[in-house]
Amino acid sequence: MKLAKCLAILLALAVSVGSAQLLLAQGTDLGTIRGTVTDPSGAVVPNARVVILDLATNTSREANTNAQGEYQVFGLRPGSYKVSIGAPGMDTQDITGLMLTGSDVLSANAVLKLSGSREQIVVTAEAAAIDTEDQTISDTIDSRAVIDLPRDSRDVYSFLYLNPNITQGSDDGEFKFLGAQSYGGNFTLDGQRSNGGIAGSPTHSKPSLEAVADINVLSNDFSAEFAGISNIRVTTKRGGAGYHGSAFYNNKNSALAAWTSQDIIGKQEFAPYPGQSTYPNPYFNLTDIGGSFGGPLPKVKNTWFFTSYERNWDRSPVQVRSNSLPHPTFWTGDFSLLPDSSSSSSTAVKPDVPAGVTLTPEEIANDTVGGLGQQFITIPSRLLNPTTQALINLYFPKIGVGAPIDRRGRIPGYHTILPGRSVIDTGTLRVDHDFSDKDRVYVVYTGSGATIANQSVVGAYPGLGLKQQERRNNTVSISYNRVFNTNVINEIRGGINREKLYIHSNTTLGGFLSSIGFNQSDVDAYGAVTGAGELATFGHPAVSFSNVYATFANGNRDTDRSEDQNLATFGDTLTWVVRKHSLKMGADFVKNNAVDGFAKNRQNVRGLTTYAGSGANTLVPFLLGLGSSSVSYVNLPRPNPMDVYNWETGYFFQDDWKVSPRLTLNLGIRYEVITPFIDNNDMLVNFDPKFVDSTTGLKGRFIVPSSKTLPFLDTRIADTRPIVTASQSGLGIGRGLVRTDKNNIAPRVGLAFRLTDKSSLRGGWGMYFPTSAAQGIRDPLATNAFNQSVTKRNADASGNPTPFAGWPGFNHGFSPLTGGTVRSGFGGIPSINPVPAGLQQPRIQQYNATFEREVMRDTSIRFSYLGSSMSGLIAGVDLNEIAPSDVPFGTTIGDGATPCDPINNGDCDYSPADLARQPLPGLGDYLANYGNFGHGRSNAFQAQFERRYSHGLLLNFAYTYADQRTTALDWGNSSLGGLAWNPFDPNRDYGQDSWIPKNRIVAYGVWDLPVGRGRTYGSGFSGWADAFIGGWQTSFNMFAKTGTAFTPFWICDNCGPVALGNIGVASVDAVGDFNGPSYRPVVIGDVNHRNGNQIWDPTAFELPPVGADVLSNPNLAKRNLLYGPGTWGVNLGLHKDFHFGERVIATLGADVQNIFNHRLFSPNADDGGGGGSFANLGDFSVAVDPATFKPYIPADQVNLNDDFGRLLTTYTQEGVDSRRTVR
Repeated sequence: MKLAKCLAILLALAVSVGSAQLLLAQGTDLGTIRGTVTDPSGAVVPNARVVILDLATNTSREANTNAQGEYQVFGLRPGSYKVSIGAPGMDTQDITGLMLTGSDVLSANAVLKLSGSREQIVVTAEAAAIDTEDQTISDTIDSRAVIDLPRDSRDVYSFLYLNPNITQGSDDGEFKFLGAQSYGGNFTLDGQRSNGGIAGSPTHSKPSLEAVADINVLSNDFSAEFAGISNIRVTTKRGGAGYHGSAFYNNKNSALAAWTSQDIIGKQEFAPYPGQSTYPNPYFNLTDIGGSFGGPLPKVKNTWFFTSYERNWDRSPVQVRSNSLPHPTFWTGDFSLLPDSSSSSSTAVKPDVPAGVTLTPEEIANDTVGGLGQQFITIPSRLLNPTTQALINLYFPKIGVGAPIDRRGRIPGYHTILPGRSVIDTGTLRVDHDFSDKDRVYVVYTGSGATIANQSVVGAYPGLGLKQQERRNNTVSISYNRVFNTNVINEIRGGINREKLYIHSNTTLGGFLSSIGFNQSDVDAYGAVTGAGELATFGHPAVSFSNVYATFANGNRDTDRSEDQNLATFGDTLTWVVRKHSLKMGADFVKNNAVDGFAKNRQNVRGLTTYAGSGANTLVPFLLGLGSSSVSYVNLPRPNPMDVYNWETGYFFQDDWKVSPRLTLNLGIRYEVITPFIDNNDMLVNFDPKFVDSTTGLKGRFIVPSSKTLPFLDTRIADTRPIVTASQSGLGIGRGLVRTDKNNIAPRVGLAFRLTDKSSLRGGWGMYFPTSAAQGIRDPLATNAFNQSVTKRNADASGNPTPFAGWPGFNHGFSPLTGGTVRSGFGGIPSINPVPAGLQQPRIQQYNATFEREVMRDTSIRFSYLGSSMSGLIAGVDLNEIAPSDVPFGTTIGDGATPCDPINNGDCDYSPADLARQPLPGLGDYLANYGNFGHGRSNAFQAQFERRYSHGLLLNFAYTYADQRTTALDWGNSSLGGLAWNPFDPNRDYGQDSWIPKNRIVAYGVWDLPVGRGRTYGSGFSGWADAFIGGWQTSFNMFAKTGTAFTPFWICDNCGPVALGNIGVASVDAVGDFNGPSYRPVVIGDVNHRNGNQIWDPTAFELPPVGADVLSNPNLAKRNLLYGPGTWGVNLGLHKDFHFGERVIATLGADVQNIFNHRLFSPNADDGGGGGSFANLGDFSVAVDPATFKPYIPADQVNLNDDFGRLLTTYTQEGVDSRRTVR
C-alpha cells in the first residue's frame, strides 16, 4: 500500500480514538452491498466490473471483483439501488430490488453466463429476500409503509409496535424490549442520538412522517459497532434527480368515533348540576396538514435537498375520574344524608361537633342530632370559613347535590371531562452533496415546537385545570465520508440534539392563596413558613383528609418543572476490506446534559395540611377553617433544578470474515465507558452505609461533591452523621459520587451460513449494556437528600395541645401552617437514599439461533430462538427495614410507655428503644439503597413471514412466544429500578416480567389492487374508468396478545411509624413502583375464578399477615401473580388514487383505527400499578392494641375496592386506538 494511503488510514484511526476528549455518535447509517460473482460451473470470476447505481440520484459507484470473485461497496446512503455486473465475453447481469436501510449489509451474488454472440445480453435478477451476512435480528419499515399503514398517530415511534421484539411498556408511547428492560435502547435520527439523558426515553426530536425514509430496528444480537440493548434508527428522505413533492390533510374527530367505556359509564352515572344538565360531550378533533418537496438544488452540481413541514392541531377530552370525593352536600356543611349512627365504623355517620365550637340554642336544636349539640346535621352557615369555601367553590368539581353517595360519604364513579388541546409544528431540511465520487456529505436539520395541555393538575379536582407544556426541539446531524480507494472508506459524523421543555400548573402559590381570600398579611405568614421564594413558583398548597376523601394534592413534581435534554455526539468509523475480512473500527462519543425540576419539587415545598380522624370528622375542621392535626413543609427548599452531564464513550472493532462463499463469521468487540452524572452546581448527596465512625461506632456518613453543597443541606443532616466531600471519602469517587464503571467489555460473535441459495442458518451471542439515564441518580442523589420535610403536629411530645392557627377568613395575619410543634421523631428525621459507589451498568447477554428461507419471490420465513440472560439489574432495598417480628415498633406516642392511636390521633412516634433497633438509627423509614441486585432470563420462540413490497403487495406477520422472568421490577423507572418486596431475600421474588405477554402476534400489510393506470390490469383505462375502478389500495395493521402480569395488593392508609410486622418503614411496597406503603395479600382460593364482572375473585384473598410472616408467609401472593385481559385490535385503511396527468396523483382515503371497536382493557402502569385500582384489593387502617402494644387491622377499618379486577377503562395499545375512530 502506498505511503499516503497508510498515513490516511492511520490519521482516521487517530481521529477515532483521540476525539474521545472532544465529544457516542451512534454507529454509521451508511450501508454495504457485497457479493460473489461466479460462472455457471461455480468458478469465481475475478476482475468483473461492478456498478452500483443509486436510483434516487442516478449517481454510481464502481468496483471490481478480487481474485476470489468477491466485491464490496460500502458507505452507501439508504435508498434503492441496482447492481450491474459484467465481464469480457460474458452477459451482464442486473440485480434489482435492492433496498438499503440504515447500516444494512446486502448480498447481491451473480452468475454470469458466457455470451454466445457479439451482442451483449442483460439478465435481470432480484435481490435475495433473506439475510445471509450476519447474526443480527433486524426489521425495517420503509417510507411506503410509513405513509400507507393506518396508524393511530403520526408519531414515527408508534411504528415500533409493529416489531415483534418491541411491545408496549408502562403506557402508550413507552416501549418494552424483549430480553431486556424498558430502557437502554439507542434511538437515533440520521445518526444523531435522540434518546434523552433523563430517563433514556426518546426525545420529541422526530421528523414528520413525510420525511421518513425508513425505520430500521436492530433488536437483537447486532454488531459491535452499535451501543445500547436495541437500536432504533430513523433515517430521513433525501432529494433525488427529479423534483417530487407531496401535500396532505388529515382529520379525525368525534363525529365518526365510538365512545370509550369510561365515557359510557360516566354518562350512566352522571348527576346534573346547575350549568351542566347533561353529561359533557367527549368531543375531539385532530387535524394534520403538511407537505414535502425535494430534488436537485438548482445551480449547485451534485447537490440534492429534501424538506418537509407539518402542523397538528388536537382538541381532545381529558378524563377526570374519582371514587373518593366527599359528597357535594358536605361542602356546604350539610351532612343530613349520613346516618346518625352505625354498628360499623367503616360506615360514615354524622360528624362530631369539634371541641371549642360554640352553637346558639337555636342551632343546637335545629342543626345537631337529637338537639344534643354533639353531632352536626348541618353546620350553620355563619361558621363556614369563607376562605375554605372559596377554595371549594373555585377548585372543587361542579357536581349536583343529587349525585349518589356510598356508605363512606363518597361519590362513587365521579367522572367528567376537561377540554385538552395541543398544537405541534414539525419541519425537516436535508441537503446531500457530493464533492466528488470519493467525498460525500449530508446535513439534516429537524425542528419542532409544541404547546400542550392534556393532563389534569390534580385528577379529582378539575378546577385546578390542565398542566401547561411548552416545548422546543432542534436536531442537527452531519455526516462526511471519504473513499480512499475501493477497499478503504472513512465516515465522520456528529451533531446536536436539544430539547427544552417546561411544564407548570396555572397559578403560582401566591396567586392561589390570594384567589381564595388570603390578604397580604396572610400570604406573608404562609411564606414565612415555606420560604418567601416559593410564593412566586407555580403550584398550590395540599390538603389531606387522611385518605378518607380524595387528597387535594400538590400537583406532584410537574407543577413547576423544567425538563431540558441536550446531547452532542461525534463518531468516526473506518471500513477496510483486507482480502476476506471486512473490518470496521472506530469510536463514538456522546455528551448528555439534563436539567430536571423533578428534584426541586420534592416533598411538600408549598405546604401540606393533614386532618386526622375517621369519616366526615376529617372534613368538618377544614370547613370551619380550624387548625389541622399536622402540617408538613420543607425547611430549606432546593434552589435550582438538577443540572447534570455525563459522557458515553464507545470503542469498537468488527471483523466480518467471509470464510467461504457460504459462511461468514462476525467477530466483534466493544468497550464502553459511561461516566457518572455530575451536577454543575454540585447538588448531589450520597450516603455510605458501610462507614463506621471509629469514635462513636455509629454507622454511616454523608458524601457531597464539594464544599459548595454544604449551604443547601438541612441542618439535621449534619446533626445526624458526619459529612465528607468526595475527595475526602477515600472511595475513589469524583463529583458524581459513584465510580466510573470501567468493566464494560462487550464481545460479540456470530455466523451466517448459506445452506442453499434460498436458505440460511444464522446465530450469535453478545454482551450488551443499556445507554445511560440520569433517573438512576436523580431520585436518590439529586432529590431525596434535599427538600427535607419538616412535620409539625398539634401536640407536643407530652401530649399537651399546641394548636395550629387555622385558615384566615374571619381573622387575618396567620396561615394554616402557623403554630404547632415540630416533630423530632417520626416525620422529623432526615431521609436519604444511598447508591453504592461501585454501581455498575446491567449486563445483558443476548443470543439467537435462526433459520431463514425464501419460500417464493420476495417472500421469506424466519424461525428464531431468542434468549437473553440479564444480570446486575438495578433494584432497591430499604437499609433501615427491621426483620419482621411480633415485637412492637413505633406503637407508642414516643415515650415507650403510652400506646398511640394511629387512627384518631395520628400520634405514633419513635421511642428511644425503637430507634436503637434501627440498623441505621435516626435516618428515617425510607433508606432505599439502589444496587445491582436483580437478575433475569428470557427465552422466546419467534416465527415471521415477510413479503417485501413487490407487485403491489407488502405483507408481514410475526408470532412470538416468550417466557421472561426477573427479580428486578420494571415499572418504567429506567435506571432507577424498583423496590424489592423482601429486602432480606430480594432474589426470592423471581417471577414474570412486567409488560411481556406470553403470546403476541403483530401483522401489517399494504395491497395495491392490480387494476388501474400503471397497474397489471386496466393500464389503458380512460380517465373516468380509472377514477371509479382503478387506483384502489387497502392496508392494515393489527396486534393480538395475551394478558400481562399484575401484583395484587392492599394499601395501608396510616402506616408509619407503626407497620405490619413491626418492620419500622413505610417504604414497604407490594408492587415495587414507589406507591407504598402497601402489602401483599394471603391467597386462599382460585384467583382466576371470575366473580361477576371481576376477572379475578377478590374472595380468593385475605388481609396481609400482621406479624413476623408479613413478608415471608408461604401463601402470600407472588409478584405478578395475576394476568390481565388479553387484547387485540385491527386498523384498516382504504385509499383511492386519482391521476391528473402523468405527474400528479391525488389520494383520498380513510383509515379506521380499531375497526371492530374491540375494547382494549389491558391497563397501563397508572391504573394497573400500585397507584391504581385494577389490582388493588382495598385499603385498611392499622390500630394499636393498648394492652399488648401490637398493631392489628380492625375489621371495621377495612374497605374493599369494588373496582378490583373490573374492566372499566379502555386504553390505546400498540398503535391501535382505544375505540373505533376514523381518520
